[in-house]
Amino acid sequence: MFHPDWEDNVPDLSSGQSVLSVIMVGNVGSGDFWESFKRSHEYLNSDPDPMDRWTKRIVEPIAGKAGGEALFPSDGPPYHPFQRWASRAETLFPSPIGLFISSEWGTWHALRAAILLPVKIEISNTVSEVSNPCLSCEDQPCLKICPVDAFGVEQEYDYLACARYVASDAGISCASKGCLARRACPVGLEYVLNSEHAEFHMSAFINARKLMGEI
Repeated sequence: MFHPDWEDNVPDLSSGQSVLSVIMVGNVGSGDFWESFKRSHEYLNSDPDPMDRWTKRIVEPIAGKAGGEALFPSDGPPYHPFQRWASRAETLFPSPIGLFISSEWGTWHALRAAILLPVKIEISNTVSEVSNPCLSCEDQPCLKICPVDAFGVEQEYDYLACARYVASDAGISCASKGCLARRACPVGLEYVLNSEHAEFHMSAFINARKLMGEI
């Protein structure tokens, strides 16, 4: 949670009220989150974007009951700056593979929604000091293991090279278990997505690229 300022670009509520508190909603790892989603009718039917639809169905009533409104990463364009909001709510750091990393969870956390409230909720000041785990990682295996060198210190993420590899016969490990570079990180190993969960996201990634005619 955080108290937004003008630099955060948090919109007013539809009523015109200013937003005084933002609660970030997400999941870490698979666990109960994945098991609950698998039981949903969104997962079981064949309509597109099941996780987005399920998240909205669950979160919107919670936000409304609290007197606020919910926003989602899939809203847009224009899209809301969820990455910035995440770094305001938690102690997160940029990693070499472009994902934010937590000293506890590694890269195995995902943002699902933001609940905007017109009231200021007190935030505890008992935040422990943590440092970016990537700065003390001398080997940086995440940058060495990708078979198509999609990541690099001097370059942006080459998502097309990644997608083409994952969609090929050679990319079966990435397609079925998730990104090799992400899995190589030694931080937060207890939160690594299970294979079923990882395959779900990788399939969505590839299907999106196919719909765009990129692969």
